[in-house]
Amino acid sequence: MSQSSIGQPTFSPPPKRYQWLLRLLAPALLIAGRKQDPQRQSERHGNYTGALPQQPIWLHAASFGEAKAAGALIEAMRAQGYQGAWLITTTTRTGGEAIQPFLQPGDRHLYAPVDLQGVVKRAVAQICPRLLIVMEVEIWPNLWAECQQQGVPVVLANARLSESSLRKYQKFLPQLWRTTLQRAELILAQSEAIAARFRGLGVNANRLSITGNLKYSQPTPDDIEAQGQTLRSQLGSARPVWLAASTHDSEEAIAIECHRQLLQQQPDLLLILVPRHPQRFDTVAELCQQSGLDWQRRSQQNDRHVSPDSQIYLADTLGELLGFYAASDLCWVAGSFVDVGGHNILEPAACRCPMVVGPDMRNFTDIVAEFAEHSALLQVNTPQQLESEIGKLLLDTDRQRQQAQQAQRLSQQQRGTAERQASAILALVPSLPASNKVAQ
Repeated sequence: MSQSSIGQPTFSPPPKRYQWLLRLLAPALLIAGRKQDPQRQSERHGNYTGALPQQPIWLHAASFGEAKAAGALIEAMRAQGYQGAWLITTTTRTGGEAIQPFLQPGDRHLYAPVDLQGVVKRAVAQICPRLLIVMEVEIWPNLWAECQQQGVPVVLANARLSESSLRKYQKFLPQLWRTTLQRAELILAQSEAIAARFRGLGVNANRLSITGNLKYSQPTPDDIEAQGQTLRSQLGSARPVWLAASTHDSEEAIAIECHRQLLQQQPDLLLILVPRHPQRFDTVAELCQQSGLDWQRRSQQNDRHVSPDSQIYLADTLGELLGFYAASDLCWVAGSFVDVGGHNILEPAACRCPMVVGPDMRNFTDIVAEFAEHSALLQVNTPQQLESEIGKLLLDTDRQRQQAQQAQRLSQQQRGTAERQASAILALVPSLPASNKVAQ
């Protein structure tokens, strides 16, 4: 495949120090992959069964959030003329499930290969991609090096880079990250601040484009308001309801203790718990049982109606989070009191659900700052502040409404990101729109 007019640096493989580090980490990475989907562990080694799409665009989206953003990009590229095949890799099972609605006959989902030289060489040789699109922060030196050596252009789409990650890259093997990022034909940054951080790692300005955040482009279902009304009738229309969304280990305990205190001022208050990972549903159910509070489990109810006596509702189902945002009076977007970096605040914004976030929102630094500046969310630093602010917000319906309106307005201003990123990618390799999907 011909290179773009931007050109590429002289090829050099990632250093031996990185190769040894990956060899040490590979067993742990493979064990983590086996826990996700043991029946398809061979894919982590770059071994694939069955027919693969011919000359696909290979798009890698690590997990659930990245996969949903990738779906918006896929649809935008199809709308602008690309009719070729897609091969999607994810790191997690939930990522694979999230991307399925965007796949068409002839497309394929696989689990991503571990970034070992032999593994990625085998994977690239079998997949034969015409282009590699990597979502957000998945910077894998061996994979990118192999793509460069085989003449496969690399695009980092919806790129983000926090200040803390920048400092880590600048401290640990800085030349490795500098060289790896130079292998990318194009880096589509979410904001000017993020682009500046990439420039701090030595990325040339002609490889950078500021296109916005794809997560603003994810469409909200047309019937989301109706979904919310249906769910609210099940939860109880007359009682106040708050939501702890996408919680991780230790965050459910924070939510339950917070709720225990809030019940003292509003005895009929209902907490909805939505754990981030389905494999933790049973663990969280045990926490609910140990809390001593009355609780129900959504998956074990036939009519789905919540008893007026229930104080905690464990939403242990998939695909209903948007509906619960639309049904709740307010929410805490979790992943923000643990070392995760927060979760997507744009979904509750689109569903007009007032939100509170914790201190660690590094994955969404710029968005959170903008929302906070316009009073579109509340950010707290401790579980005690979380309890206090939720308590105040529950009692102030005018403030709830104003915050929700501001958040929805800000999210609507960012529409069109998917179209901008799709156009930039298609312009990079002009032959892409003319390609034809090859049936398996």
